[in-house]
Amino acid sequence: MGHLVALSLGLGLPAFDPVQIVFAINTLAAVFSAINVLVQTNPIYSALFLVSNFFCLAVYYLLLDAQFLAAVQIIVYAGAIMVLFLFVVTLLSPGREETENDRLAALRIPSMALAVILGLGIAATLFLNDIKGTQNTNVNAFPQGLGTVQTVGDQLFHYFLLPFEVTSLLLLVSMLGAIVLAKRRID
Repeated sequence: MGHLVALSLGLGLPAFDPVQIVFAINTLAAVFSAINVLVQTNPIYSALFLVSNFFCLAVYYLLLDAQFLAAVQIIVYAGAIMVLFLFVVTLLSPGREETENDRLAALRIPSMALAVILGLGIAATLFLNDIKGTQNTNVNAFPQGLGTVQTVGDQLFHYFLLPFEVTSLLLLVSMLGAIVLAKRRID
């Protein structure tokens, strides 16, 4: 790897950090998969591209040294949530994979134009503002064990127990609702 850096410096090319290369490749993959989530006419293909986008988000977490968040991103979102999403898609449209008579087809072009305007606005904001932030030179600025499973568990079950239980109740009710919808008539 060192000879590639020396070669790039000899040619006048900027030397890239491997983290920057992974970030650039991951960003291209994330943008490609996000565009395909919107463009695909088959909802199953759209969901699969959304899973690949979730994996790209997990790579961003790994680049930020947040391994626990990356694992949770893959397990919860790319695993459980997408299984539920695919279950709902197949439940609501059995035997119909392709969308026919899209009622929102007239809104496709204005929504893409709005997305481009929003993207240009975000890009202009990033280029016109100083977003470098401050470099923290104090190594002990963060508490010991920040981001560990034990710290997350302590925070979750000590300070956020009520929202955690309400979320579990909502998931139970939604599961029962899906079962009732799936079974057309109750015997």
